Amino acid sequence: MPARLQIKAEDCSPLGRFILQYLEEQGISMNRLADLSGVPQPRLRGACFKGTCPTPETLRKLARVMGKHHLELYTLAYEARIEKLPEDADDTSLDILMRDLFETARELRLAVPKVRPSKAKIRKALLELGFSEENDECA
Repeated sequence: MPARLQIKAEDCSPLGRFILQYLEEQGISMNRLADLSGVPQPRLRGACFKGTCPTPETLRKLARVMGKHHLELYTLAYEARIEKLPEDADDTSLDILMRDLFETARELRLAVPKVRPSKAKIRKALLELGFSEENDECA
């Protein structure tokens, strides 16, 4: 059983809560995650708190060990810094869409493309997902 964490979830950013959940699910300590990822333990601990700015390198190292894409962790780390949507906006925010895309790709065991898809391919995929031209009437 890993040592009891002294970090409280309410003091953590979304990334920090995700890391705490990962530690609990894996039954490992923060020191062990630091060793596995190559991130110094003080830096890993600091990345958990609200208002911190973990480096992209830290996020890439953690993502590799945690089996996530680093952009997923980046989204969690910087969620509070992303401009809030208007109250009347529905659940189509970029953040939710990105998480769903990565979650689906992971479930389907798809790797991130090595080359960025062309705008034409992205447009075609978006239209197939149900996006429509802005001037089209919504049904």
